[in-house]
Amino acid sequence: MSKYLSFLSFLYFVQGIPYGLQSRFLPAYFRTHGMSLTNVGLFKLLLTPWMLKALWAPLVDRHGTKKLWLVWSMIGLTLTCFVAAYSDSDRLIYLAGVLLMFNLLTSTQDIAVDGLAIGILSSSELGYGNIAQVVGYKFGAIFGGGLLTSVIDYISWTLVFQCLAVVYGVAVLVIYSFLPNKFHKITNNKSREDKYQQSEQTSDIKTSREGDWLRTHLTDVLNTEGTWWIIIYVLIYKLGEQGTLSMTPLFLMDNGVSTSVLGFWLGIVGQSISICGSVVGGWLFSYKKVSIIQSLNSTQNARIVLLSCQCFLVVFWQSLAGFWGSDVNLGLAVLFMSVLLLISGTITTLTFTLMMQCSQKAPSNVQATHYTTLATFEVLGKLTFSVLTGALTDFFGYKIMFLLFLMLTISVSPFLTTMKPQLTIPIKNNVIDGYNTS
Repeated sequence: MSKYLSFLSFLYFVQGIPYGLQSRFLPAYFRTHGMSLTNVGLFKLLLTPWMLKALWAPLVDRHGTKKLWLVWSMIGLTLTCFVAAYSDSDRLIYLAGVLLMFNLLTSTQDIAVDGLAIGILSSSELGYGNIAQVVGYKFGAIFGGGLLTSVIDYISWTLVFQCLAVVYGVAVLVIYSFLPNKFHKITNNKSREDKYQQSEQTSDIKTSREGDWLRTHLTDVLNTEGTWWIIIYVLIYKLGEQGTLSMTPLFLMDNGVSTSVLGFWLGIVGQSISICGSVVGGWLFSYKKVSIIQSLNSTQNARIVLLSCQCFLVVFWQSLAGFWGSDVNLGLAVLFMSVLLLISGTITTLTFTLMMQCSQKAPSNVQATHYTTLATFEVLGKLTFSVLTGALTDFFGYKIMFLLFLMLTISVSPFLTTMKPQLTIPIKNNVIDGYNTS
């Protein structure tokens, strides 16, 4: 299985690049070129395909192979990056169209990668698999966000997208070479295999009788135990944290901190610390066998403490700068953000492990769609709010918004107490659907 974990890490690294690019590099690039916070926020509407990807996830499940979807989406991304490289970054409508296509292709790639991961990971490997997922993704975010932002003063728009085109081109070759064209469905025991085959036959009969495979597909997804609880949880669990992480760099830029400094400390160092948090989350679940409920409650309390400190620093920024100097303020802001990213990485890994556990309880023929649905709502919660934060901050100011971020984070704690213990119980004798992992 180690070769699959390495391969998944590479795929998630490639998948993390667009996140870093659009959450770190582009906001800093646009802000340094005079764009308002409102317009910076509105540009995140181009991430809409990530909110809608569950609509075409059944097509990825039903037609073709995961390899085929991955290869063609990567080829599309290579071509899109070449187009972006030679487009004028000042022509916002043209640029918006290119970035919208970019997000459509990356969201489709995400469906195929998640379906692949669910298929080749057994229940005992979910923790390690999610370490590969989150750590690979965040290394990609470091490359696309922190690294590019830290050298923003020395590279051109054209060079950025030329480099991305090369990365996606290499990814096409890796995927084409590594994944075989056909796979054999195997199981860990006979009874599980019989149950899987029976579920597929039942699904086919229902689809044939109703003549509506999509409705049947989505019904199976939403009727899976624990799905609705997780949907609500992933909609709200990152709102305050994501607001803090997205607005703190812009707050510091508006208070005289250079973009390259922010790119290094918050993009490279901060995301590296976040990766450590992701490893801790997977280690707690896979090695120490710590309960997900217990871990989520502990990290949630720690997150509230950190956001309280960051909120206090922002609200009293000028007074504290006059007391001990702006350099100390910057140091504290970086420290609070770094520890917050550590906690955030742990929470992310635990949450995605919980999502995969829930998806493995779904019928085998809808698991990729099920996980994509959960991941879509996870993005929906963060993206919808992040689109609004720029305009709200322009209107209310940083102080009010950071207080709001803190209140939103505190509101997650009561909801965690409603988690049913059976949601965290993994399936035994898991079907490894579609891929021979021997």
